[in-house]
Amino acid sequence: MAGTRRGRTLRAPIPTLAQSAATAVAVVVALGGLNQLLVGGLWWLISGAVAVLVVIAIGVVRYGTRRPVVPTAAGLLALIVVLTLFFAADTALLGLIPTPATVGRFGDLIVSGGLSIREQGVPATADPGILFILGLGAGLVALTIDTVVMVARTPALAGVPLIAIVAVPGFVDPELTDPFYFALAGATWLLILYVASSRTQPGVAVGVGAVAMVAALVVPIALPAVGPVETTTPGEGYATGLNPIIDLGDDLRRPDPVVALTYTTTSEERQYLRMATLGDFTDSAWEPMVGSGDLDDEESPEEIPAAPGRAGDVAVAASTTEISMGNVRGRWLPVPYAPRSITGLVGRWVWDPETLNVRTERSSVRGQDYVVTTEAADPTSDQLRAADPLVAADFAEYLELPESLPPIVAQQAFDVTAGATTNYDRAVALQSYFRDGEFTYSEDAPVDSGYDGTGPGVIGRFLQEKAGYCVHFASAMAAMARTLDIPARIAVGFTTGNESENQTTGEDQYTVTTDELHAWPELYFANVGWVRFEPTVGRTNVPEYNEAIVDDPATPDIDESTATPAPSAAPEDVAPDRGDTGAVPEGGGDAGPNWNAIILGLAALALLGVLAIPAVARFAKRRARVRDLHNGSALGAWEEVQDTALDLGWQLTDAETPREFAVRLTVGRESREFGATGPIGGSPVSDPQAVAALERLRAAVELESFARAGGGCAARADSASATAADLHVVLLALRAGVDRRVRLRAALAPASVLARWFAVGARWRNQG
Repeated sequence: MAGTRRGRTLRAPIPTLAQSAATAVAVVVALGGLNQLLVGGLWWLISGAVAVLVVIAIGVVRYGTRRPVVPTAAGLLALIVVLTLFFAADTALLGLIPTPATVGRFGDLIVSGGLSIREQGVPATADPGILFILGLGAGLVALTIDTVVMVARTPALAGVPLIAIVAVPGFVDPELTDPFYFALAGATWLLILYVASSRTQPGVAVGVGAVAMVAALVVPIALPAVGPVETTTPGEGYATGLNPIIDLGDDLRRPDPVVALTYTTTSEERQYLRMATLGDFTDSAWEPMVGSGDLDDEESPEEIPAAPGRAGDVAVAASTTEISMGNVRGRWLPVPYAPRSITGLVGRWVWDPETLNVRTERSSVRGQDYVVTTEAADPTSDQLRAADPLVAADFAEYLELPESLPPIVAQQAFDVTAGATTNYDRAVALQSYFRDGEFTYSEDAPVDSGYDGTGPGVIGRFLQEKAGYCVHFASAMAAMARTLDIPARIAVGFTTGNESENQTTGEDQYTVTTDELHAWPELYFANVGWVRFEPTVGRTNVPEYNEAIVDDPATPDIDESTATPAPSAAPEDVAPDRGDTGAVPEGGGDAGPNWNAIILGLAALALLGVLAIPAVARFAKRRARVRDLHNGSALGAWEEVQDTALDLGWQLTDAETPREFAVRLTVGRESREFGATGPIGGSPVSDPQAVAALERLRAAVELESFARAGGGCAARADSASATAADLHVVLLALRAGVDRRVRLRAALAPASVLARWFAVGARWRNQG
């Protein structure tokens, strides 16, 4: 009898448990296919955890019920609870029960995630909004697969959501399609089909799955790539959060700067970090020079030639700078000039041979950690003065001026440099004109007076008003230099940052915030290359070779041109030049989610979930058996007695009949009749009421098992409530016979569930 009972209960869990495991594995593996779109791996852990917890909830509930809709509803409820715990615990009751505020949080996360997806490049950083969308999607995919497999009984369709996930990178860009993840997803789909093959038509399943697989492989390749949106305005060609012209005023007035990057360097000098170059001076503005570089493996930034225009006799200072980008998005990489090698970048990057700017079309600077090897020119003032004033054809474009340039620009340049005899002396004179004259630094004056920007007319107004910020100083000096036939352009990037000590390594580290975005002019000198100047009032880090003073003919006995440069003031003594390039910090300085807490919470939740599975499964099975008593069958009640006894330490044998087992439970009563010498584990039932209840259950199950078909059940149907009452009395008596430690072990690690699972695994292996 016991053997018959065990065989009857073993067949049901095989598809339930195996199918749940296959579904969880399939979803987690398919999510890995998104790795080319997202930075890091925490997003995979979180979304995978959501899917696994949903599948566990479905599997546990299905183990205890035969109603197909109930497990699906439980999975949906579990998805809501898990998302609440992960993303909105502070709005929920007990951190788990959603409230109206939780619904509002979910809506905000979906909106912010959608905006982040549209704004970021590839690979993107999984901020809270994207994480929520991933978790929600993973849970819904798990629910969908379980529904089509276990409810609709069409497991072949499970391949559709799996292939859809791994096909997403291909829809963004066909080059991102990874056959490896398609193969993995296909393997997990075949696993689902294998587990469900006994309940489906394998031929139909394979056919539908093959169509889905082929479609997922072919469609992304056939469709055009969904790349970054490019506008026709040159100044907006790289406007994904990092544009030196567009929205400049808004960036200047952003109240809460955030850390843009940190760096360490072997150089003795702090580093200016260039991103973009404005070299196209039109009737409307200084505009970025995008350059001719394409995304080509031959132009990898791991090997970059020497800076253009540099001769061999100019000293070069080599250094290595390690940079860690913060929460700033954009496609132009901050690097010291002139880079020779950049390693450690994630994504595809290209350098422009003319400007040495480094950019990407499908990635982002956010979260990048990279190392830059730099060779910076270190010319002497004599070498700069000796530079040939004739401009080579390769640099003639840097002399172009718009027709609308006001006459005041050229006239002022001529007046300021009247006493200079070389291009270098003229450049230093221009720099001194802005720094030592009547100019003031102001972020508001250009806006209030209506001359904000970099166009020719704006430069004319700036020279009259003598108030502006770094872009005005840089654009004016570059324009004035061109009127003097000195090739000039504007560099956009970050200034040097504030020094601190790295708590881990103990070495000097520089922290650069978004209010240190800056623009400065670069002038070209033959055989030297591009040289940085600093005309902005308040900036102290002027290169030493630029500190030379033009020799005054009125004092021939004093050589002012060789005067010792004045020492620079400390960075904290200077008012910061706040954000001049439009890099957009994410979240307005919000620190974002506590990833350590999330990781620890996930680990603890996963551990508790795994440990609780047997107990939850046992509880669900007990409830299901009690409900089944209303069908008039006593078999479920007897199985519950056997499982409870097993959980409490009694040993069961398949050869034992219900009568023999009942006698063993009540040893001392008729034990000799059946040869029972005592209980095999556990304590005997001695309470008279419990003994009588056990006898009634035993008689009922024997009657149902051995009576003519239908007779036993019909005879027992009218006493279902009595059977439930007898079962309750017997279970209480069994638990009373052991101590609290045994009862706790039986509740947390029920032997009946664990033994059944081990038997299922053995049978499954034997079938394979």
